[in-house]
Amino acid sequence: MKGGGKIYPNEKVKIDPRTITSAKMPESINVYCGYLKRGYICLMGKGIMTRSYTVSEDAKICALLPFSQTMDKLKSSYWFFTDTHFVEFFRTSSYTYKIYALNIFNIEELRTLIRPK
Repeated sequence: MKGGGKIYPNEKVKIDPRTITSAKMPESINVYCGYLKRGYICLMGKGIMTRSYTVSEDAKICALLPFSQTMDKLKSSYWFFTDTHFVEFFRTSSYTYKIYALNIFNIEELRTLIRPK
């Protein structure tokens, strides 16, 4: 597949070439695509996020510029940790988001590996 640089999370995985993918997360852990409010409902239903996380992170997620404007996947993404998951919100357009959730067994160990820039 074209693009993605040296480290590409979807390497050797067949996906639709029109798909806008995350810069850091593979499509296999995509849990939701669509409107933000329904994404919150989906995450709470799956036990990935609690209501307190949606309230605390909502302003940062809503402030993301869409990928269709920035053309930079990292500027259109926001990552944070919940109690059990490493979650990424990727804003693909002005109304739609892709949400990825990586289940973490030892969250403190992962926090030492992934440091914010």
